[in-house]
Amino acid sequence: MAKIIKKRDLTKEDIERLELLQKAEEVKGEQLQLDLSEGVRIENEAERLIGQKIDDPIAKFQLYYKGLNNLLRENLPSGKDNELVRRIIYDEKNILINRGAKKDEKGIRGSDGRMAYLEDLELAIQVVAQWLSKKGTYQDLYLAFWDKNEELNYGHQD
Repeated sequence: MAKIIKKRDLTKEDIERLELLQKAEEVKGEQLQLDLSEGVRIENEAERLIGQKIDDPIAKFQLYYKGLNNLLRENLPSGKDNELVRRIIYDEKNILINRGAKKDEKGIRGSDGRMAYLEDLELAIQVVAQWLSKKGTYQDLYLAFWDKNEELNYGHQD
């Protein structure tokens, strides 16, 4: 973890999120498994979705739910015990697809990810597809979204 801290300007809260994500990887019991054939199928599906050039709000809704959220739902840990792990990752993902819009003190983002710009949805799908193809950890996915938000000067959820 020290290597990650040196490469990124992480806050105490960022480090706590990373530790929580790492701990979720250690959970014993039923774990989601992704074999090579599934990873290829998912990656190809993401590439197919990315190739669509659409500006139809209904089609964007489909891309959001059938593409991005479906990939995350299938590959993040389920259950109430992992709700915080999912929320940490979803918050970084939502900042990316909403071009930096963060939740306010009332928990309102003021932007709807289902209607995000197509290129932002495509970028988020690419992040997830790369994570899946590398069989990364939850920390890896969080940091991939974190790094992309840094690159675009979007910041992070407090």
